[in-house]
Amino acid sequence: MRRTNKVVVLAAVGALVLAACGDDDEGDDTTPAGSDAPGTTGGAATTMAPGTTMAPGTTGPDGATMDCQPIEDGVLTVVTSLPGPNFWGSTAAETDPDDISSGIEYDLANLVAEACGLEMEFRNESFDAIVAGQIADDSYDIIFSQVTITEERDEVVDFSVPYFKADQGLLVEVGTEIPDFETLKGLNVGVQAGTTAEFYLLEVPEWAIDTEPQSFPDLISAYQALSAGQVDVIIIDTPINLGQAAQSDGELEVVGQIATGEEYGAIYPEGSPRAAIFDEIIGGLVEDGTVNELIAQYLGGDPSTVPFIELG
Repeated sequence: MRRTNKVVVLAAVGALVLAACGDDDEGDDTTPAGSDAPGTTGGAATTMAPGTTMAPGTTGPDGATMDCQPIEDGVLTVVTSLPGPNFWGSTAAETDPDDISSGIEYDLANLVAEACGLEMEFRNESFDAIVAGQIADDSYDIIFSQVTITEERDEVVDFSVPYFKADQGLLVEVGTEIPDFETLKGLNVGVQAGTTAEFYLLEVPEWAIDTEPQSFPDLISAYQALSAGQVDVIIIDTPINLGQAAQSDGELEVVGQIATGEEYGAIYPEGSPRAAIFDEIIGGLVEDGTVNELIAQYLGGDPSTVPFIELG
């Protein structure tokens, strides 16, 4: 488990938190800063960035001090599944929580912690265990792990409000063209086990391809297989593949995507007393553009510019 210092993930984090947790008619646009800073301690307001402060007793819509009721006093306990390039760290090689201090979901987790006046700790768990609801309810406050909301998963875990949209991207070595689904059908396809891409390819008739996809236990294995020529294409959420392409020194690219209209949600322990407060914070970060700012900062590309191919 990694304990982070309170970080300034946005230049105006204090104003952002008040917008997310305060009156509905107030809000400020914010820009990611991506730098570490001392945390909030004691009872005085702490400077988070030049000219920006946030008091430990952040107030909710009714003016009362927010009580996020963490499982550990003073700490927001977060679970994710590593690697999570550009969501937790910058590359698929980063699998040690102690080495990670940036990323879309890393910053979101810190923003939730800031809103509650808490520090943030996170640990690594299996993605399969996360989506199967196998993480003990009394061992975490919230999970951020690029989890797509589905009806099947919703039966076993409690999701937050959506905070991220994603379709299925096609990551290949530069020079590989996939102009249509007919071309994709004839390729060797790789996926991460437990993902929606694996489900579509195995269970949805419209996604049927000539050869059963190869499933890998994690993204590192999948991307290594692509680089080694064991597969021709890796299919996973477009933003994740864009992040990997950006880190590949020009060797990989996302040449297309298939529309699925998926949305990511955080996961709460069953019946969590924190759910409503966290939903309000996360929803505020979506509404005021903070999430889009983080996407632009960390992905370095707009998923909407990737061409779509039609199932066929």
